[in-house]
Amino acid sequence: EAHLAKAGQALQEIPRFTFQKGETQFSFATVALDKSAIFDSLEILKKHVENVRIHTFEPGYIVFQDLGKNLYEAGNRNMPLYGIKFKFVSITNNTRVEVTRKGNLTQDELQACIQLFRLFHPEERQNDPSARLARLGIQVFRAGSEESAGTPSAADAGLEIGRNSVSMFNRKYRLAGYKRTKQEVLESIILPLRHPEVYAGVARATRGEGSNMPRAVLFDGPPGVGKTTMARIIAGETGLPLVYVSVENILSKYYGESAQNLAGIFDAAAAYDRAILFLDEIDSLATSRESGLFEATRRVLSVLLRKIDGFDTRDGILTIGATNRSTDLDHALLSRFDSVIHFPLPEAKERASIFKSYAHHLSIEELSDLARASKGISGRTIQDICEYTERRWARMLIADQKSPCAPPGYLYVEITQEMAARTPSESM
Repeated sequence: EAHLAKAGQALQEIPRFTFQKGETQFSFATVALDKSAIFDSLEILKKHVENVRIHTFEPGYIVFQDLGKNLYEAGNRNMPLYGIKFKFVSITNNTRVEVTRKGNLTQDELQACIQLFRLFHPEERQNDPSARLARLGIQVFRAGSEESAGTPSAADAGLEIGRNSVSMFNRKYRLAGYKRTKQEVLESIILPLRHPEVYAGVARATRGEGSNMPRAVLFDGPPGVGKTTMARIIAGETGLPLVYVSVENILSKYYGESAQNLAGIFDAAAAYDRAILFLDEIDSLATSRESGLFEATRRVLSVLLRKIDGFDTRDGILTIGATNRSTDLDHALLSRFDSVIHFPLPEAKERASIFKSYAHHLSIEELSDLARASKGISGRTIQDICEYTERRWARMLIADQKSPCAPPGYLYVEITQEMAARTPSESM
């Protein structure tokens, strides 16, 4: 089936030339029409077509037309008769480029058609969807690549694969605590992706058919508790590319473009045989329809639901959504997720472990004091506290003309109390 699907995609990419009723038509399908591709197309047209103007500019339907020189009749000076039109159409699952002209194409117009096809179907883009995602401003992290340098493995993060429970401490990557969360990630995501044949065998032995592989998972928790770090751990441990999508990559001030951006990202990610698509701050895209939505937001939600459903039919593509407001998410979207994994704020022992990972010199008593003083604070804020303490201590050493040494425990406590006083609990 995979070979047939790829063959069908290749057939769709073959451009078509037709001549009917005195009109030449050239068309080809493409995966997506993002904003940058439209601008690149316009650059091509300016090189090969004499006088290009915008004929139509609507969401999902953009037309450029050549005015030429002698294109107006004496009796009707408002309508070009024979100017070639370049149409860029993106409607539902029908995304294509069409070129139409009365009569035959000129040599320059033919070159424009060829260059447009090459723009949307370059050889390197077919082989590596990362190139296309990069054009959309999307980061792709791969295990072993420079972008993923520092990505923790499951063992580094305290995920022990075996019969033992999950470790409570990660010295190198500081994803301390979260024992239950780590165990759930291990059983529900990492092991199924690493050993799909075992999980498929269990499903056959119990149900006879169907799949128990994860397809869509929601990470729920306040900011700074390790949701993004955990996604990178999963990618590093499974060897799958991690397609990281932030809200800035999707939202646009132009009507209809946000939905188009989202569709383009999903379509590009689908070109991977296996991958993880991480949607950060998904609540910004899909709030509950009960609270009332603008039409543009409805379009984004509709695309998101449709694309996640499409990924549900494929093995090897995992969608992870991250939110700190799961109660605000649309109910239809929540139902698309196989499971919701909660990332709570760290408890006292976990906070002490995080402080220890950034300040090895502190005593057990000092770590206990810090754990009490940092109630309601996330791991990321603890990192900020430790780094700020180092900077303040360095300033004090410079002022007193002393040699570098580690900050004392009381200074960590003072700055933690300062931070807690001016920052409300991150669980709110």
